[in-house]
Amino acid sequence: MKYLAIGLLLCLPALADWQWEGREEVRRAMTEARRARMEAMRDVSRARSDARRELYQARSEARREMYQAEREWSREMRRAREEWTREIREAQREVARAARSWRDWR
Repeated sequence: MKYLAIGLLLCLPALADWQWEGREEVRRAMTEARRARMEAMRDVSRARSDARRELYQARSEARREMYQAEREWSREMRRAREEWTREIREAQREVARAARSWRDWR
């Protein structure tokens, strides 16, 4: 029994040293895992920011194109209205001329 106690006493420092080394490895692994996690979070954050920026740019571009298309459509409608008005007035003049010539002919 005495030898067993002496053997245990001699092994305890080795066991403690082994446990300490194991803890150190776990700490290093945890530190590396935290570092990798933070890097992944930064990458995700960057990707999210890039996606958000692209989305805002696409929205802005779409709005600009919509406004431009609306302005062009308004311009074309105004031109068409002016042309229709001009054609109607010309047709009214022709009708008035024809009526005058008809009256004069009689």
